[in-house]
Amino acid sequence: MSDTESYPSDADPIAKIYYADEEATQVDAAFVIEDWDWVVGFDQVATDEYDYVSIPVSKVVGVMSPEYTSFTRNGRRVTGYGVTEAEAESFADRLPV
Repeated sequence: MSDTESYPSDADPIAKIYYADEEATQVDAAFVIEDWDWVVGFDQVATDEYDYVSIPVSKVVGVMSPEYTSFTRNGRRVTGYGVTEAEAESFADRLPV
């Protein structure tokens, strides 16, 4: 990270989904699910309300965030980006597994 680059505060974590030929998509939280064909993202549009975004894994080069955690859901390993372990639990029931 350069001196001019900075990450958002803990109150505003983000995740970026990168593509080979396009600019990154920024979401509030992104989830990569083991053996799943989609990267699942959530963007907050209002208090406690989220838009759901899914992107085919075949189009994704990588997902990054300064904050991430891993957990297991229905026997599949899930990595959540842009969230802490406690925050990831609030999204677990919204994931398609």
